[in-house]
Amino acid sequence: MSLAAIALFLLGFAASWVAGRYVRTGAAVIQGGAIGICGVAALLFGMPELWEENLTWALIALLIYGLIGALIFRSGQAARENAE
Repeated sequence: MSLAAIALFLLGFAASWVAGRYVRTGAAVIQGGAIGICGVAALLFGMPELWEENLTWALIALLIYGLIGALIFRSGQAARENAE
């Protein structure tokens, strides 16, 4: 895994939390788009050998990444609700 992949995965996680914490309307769309774009970009640019050699494991990695992103999004929403 390269530093580009790590940076893109972390960027997706950060965008998920920010969308959950600060965005009210359309937050789920923003979160889904950020996780999708950052996850695929991380696999294509940061780990191309995984993408080329074994598509099944790449899709499983994206699924797990999306589930973790959803948990981070929900924690951001909970923080927003507690702040109100």
